[in-house]
Amino acid sequence: MSIKFDGNLIKRGSTTVGNLNRSDELREGSSSGGKCLGNIKRSNEIREGSSSGGKCLCNIRDGRSIREGSSSGGKKLIDLKDAAKAVGTSSLGPTTALVWWFFGR
Repeated sequence: MSIKFDGNLIKRGSTTVGNLNRSDELREGSSSGGKCLGNIKRSNEIREGSSSGGKCLCNIRDGRSIREGSSSGGKKLIDLKDAAKAVGTSSLGPTTALVWWFFGR
């Protein structure tokens, strides 16, 4: 079943599997009290958990592709436009990379 991301909620079918709050934290389920999966503390790095000190999972430093780790020379995982298609959104920013990392891979 496909994922749909509307900029706030991530749905798989009719079930809300995640939500993005105003501080760019991705949480499980539809509640703001759900477990924090990851965050965007810098404009181009996706980090684990809610801390800016969490492990850097991936980045979009070049603005065109999602790369592993924090380096712009990291292994290319997917083009950002293809990640957007995979999560059902037209947005090409770091929130798309965050949602793709946890729900679209």
